[in-house]
Formats: sequence, C-alpha cells, structure tokens
Amino acid sequence: MYLSLVFILLISFAGAMLESASLQNVKNYRRADMTRAVESIFAEYQKELWEVYGIFALEGSYETGSYSEELLKERLAYYGASGMNQEITRIQLLTDQGANAFYEQVTAYMENKYGLDKVKKLVGQTDTWKAGEEALQNYERDGAKTEQELQELLSQKEELPEEENPLSHVAKLKSMPLVDLIMPKGRVMSKKSITLSEMVSHRKRNQGYGDFSDVAGSGSTISKLLFGEYVLEHFKMASDSLQSGNGNYNSGEFVSGNSANEDFSDGNRGDMAGAGSLDYELEYILEGHASDRENLETVASKLLMVRFVPDYAYIQTDSEKKAEAEAAALTLCTVIGLPELAEGAAQGILLAWAYGEAIMDIRTLISGGKVPLVKNAEDWKLSLSGLMQLGSAGENVAADSGKDMESGLAYREYLRMLLFLKSQDEVGMRTLDMVEQNLKIRYGQTFFRADACISRVEFHSTCNLRRGIMYDFPTYFGYN
Repeated sequence: MYLSLVFILLISFAGAMLESASLQNVKNYRRADMTRAVESIFAEYQKELWEVYGIFALEGSYETGSYSEELLKERLAYYGASGMNQEITRIQLLTDQGANAFYEQVTAYMENKYGLDKVKKLVGQTDTWKAGEEALQNYERDGAKTEQELQELLSQKEELPEEENPLSHVAKLKSMPLVDLIMPKGRVMSKKSITLSEMVSHRKRNQGYGDFSDVAGSGSTISKLLFGEYVLEHFKMASDSLQSGNGNYNSGEFVSGNSANEDFSDGNRGDMAGAGSLDYELEYILEGHASDRENLETVASKLLMVRFVPDYAYIQTDSEKKAEAEAAALTLCTVIGLPELAEGAAQGILLAWAYGEAIMDIRTLISGGKVPLVKNAEDWKLSLSGLMQLGSAGENVAADSGKDMESGLAYREYLRMLLFLKSQDEVGMRTLDMVEQNLKIRYGQTFFRADACISRVEFHSTCNLRRGIMYDFPTYFGYN
C-alpha cells in the first residue's frame, strides 16, 4: 500500500513537471511568435527617411497618410502573432516631447559616424559662445542706453549737417532692410515661402503616450554639438546659393558651404539637390519664419550684433581710427558752431563706423568668406569714406571684401554657434519640419508625416494557452 502511494506521487510529480514544461514551451512559442512579428514590423522602416537622413522610424500610416494603431495590430497578425489580444501600453513618435526621439537618434547616428573626437574639440568653445551671448544681452541693455544718451546729447543743440555725416547716414542704413544691405552684388534673394500652419511644429499632431525614461537618453553639451553638426551637414544655408551666384539648386550644381579643411565636409547635402520648400533651410531651423527672406533677415540681425560688439570694442583701441573720427566730428560740430560737442559726436561716429564694418562682415560671410572673432588693424576693411557709400546706389565698396582672409570663421561656423545656443525643442521640431517637407517635395513621399513615425513601442499580449489557461506578457521594441 505504501509503495502504491509513493508510486502515485511520483507519477503525479512527473505529470506536473511534464505539464509545466509543456506550458513553458507553449509560452516560449507565443513569445517567439510575438518577437518575430514585432521585429518584422519594425523592419518595414521608412526607407527614404533612413537613406536621406539616417533616421529609423516605422511609418505608422503605411503610406495612407492616416495614422492608426490598428494598422500595427493588423501587421502583427499578418506576421504570425494571431490568436492574441494586443494592447499598446506605450508608444513614442518622433515628434513627442519636443522631437526627443528624433534628437536622440540624430546624436547616436552622428556619434556612430564620426565618433566623439570630432566634437570634443568644440566643447571648449561652448563657454565662449555662452559668454558671447551674455555679452550681447548686456550690450543690448547697456549699449542701447549709451547710444540713446549720445543721441540726446547731440540733439540738445542744433542738428548736425546731413552732408558727410556718418551718424545720419547710418541712421538711414538702420531704416533699410538688412538683407538688402548684406546681399552680395549680382546675387538673387530667394523668394520661397511655406505655410507655417502646415508644418509639423505648428499643426495639431498625433501624440504618443507612456513613459520611456527607462530607455531614453539625456541631453548634454556633446549631444547639442552632435545635433548641430547633423543639421549643418544635411541642410542648405543662404551662403550655399548666394556665393554660387543664384538662388537655385540644380542637380549637379550644388555648391557646398563647407570649407576645404572643415571636419564635417563629407556630408550629403549635395545629394539633396533639387527643388525644395525653402532654400535657406538652416536659417529656418534657427528662426522658424515662413519665408527665406524673413529667416535670413533675422539671422543676419543676430550675426550683425555678434560682429558689431567686437568691432566696436576693437575700434576703441585703434588710435588712428579714433583720430579720424575725432577730426570728422570736429569738422561737423564746427560747421554748426558747437565744437564742444565734438567729443560726443566722435563716439557716435565710432559706433556708426563699427556698425558699417559689421555689415561688411555679414557680406563677407554670405559671400563665402571668413571673419575673425576679434579683429586687428589688418582685418578691418571699411574706411570712413567707404562708410558714407555703404547702401547707396553708386556704392563702390567691394562685396567680397575680406574674402581672401585665411584666418577667421566662415558663415556656417557662426551658424554652428547660433544652433548651440538654441533650445533643443526649437531646433528639433523645425528640423523635422524640413525633413518632412523635403521628403514630400524632393523625394515624392507625399503621404509622409513626421508625427506618424513610430520610434518605440511596447505591446501587452494576452493569449489562451489551453483549457482556459491565460498568459500575458510584454514585448518592447525601439530604434536606439
């Protein structure tokens, strides 16, 4: 009897072990089915997005232009995960959280392509860029006040004569559109524009849900620099067309803005030739206006201040130019019989002269030349007599003055600084605007919507193994 009970227990134990192993085997099969189906789905990434921009994403509308999560579930069943109840517990689109998934992929792509050594040498410059931004803010606060006080001083008495007066001439220049002043001779300003309400950064977007902080990366100085290099590599800028002599980008005629010794000069912007939504894409990414003209105007205004502050600081140390300004001021003030105003007028002329030099700097940059951050006597290009011609119909100031300088920074390098100082959300979303527009217009992907592109997803699957035994499990996949 005892042996019979022991035998029954052994048989029961063996049966339980076999049943458990069988159930585990069925679970493994179900998990394998789901994993295979999910990997098959995400192997259907948007081909043009990867080939042109190096970004992986599953196009969630399946070329219908209408995003739907049900399409994902249908594809799961198609690839062998049928017989399960599928629930999406969390999903992330490229546009979520200020294009965070897009930003992460870009930085990973650039790190994998170039490594970190390419941007590590830029890290030391970021403090200078931040300090420069702070100096600009201080000048805009204090310098504007000083200029106003100067104007009040000069207006207390009789107005200075208009003829040969740098102050009145620069006042007229400031009333003119800046883009007209900086445009190189013989160059054509792009007239292209977009409808902002149609851009992914402005329209109502599809939204993902769920928290991916456990698998998402975090922003850093290195990430911002890598993203900036990506934008500089993949998108056009004003200097590309303006130094080529036209505003068009014809296949085989794209003029790169990269300098010969630029670390990232092997980018694929030349592969992106052809008609596009905007010609000045980098300027749009920085400023987000509807037209090329508006974006260039705003970027040029910022660069003008970036250049004006060091130009004005230098001219204050140049004894020859100060003496020339003082002589001109004394002449003007003597004409109206108020030589005691000469000192204040001289400061005004120096301000005006530095402003004119800054305009020449932007012309040089737009024309493809270089401008040093800090100038010396040899770097200074604009004479006081040249200032009086600036902006006039008969202007005889060389448009490419300074273009032959070997030292200094090019236009794209100044834009690199502006990109770094912009917020991640702004730059990320506007970059996606350009990605979306270019894929639609240049590459014929008319259905493409950045807010339908899936970067990460987690499914919760529930299935009936047998005899009412239910099994549920999660499956995660993400482009990392």
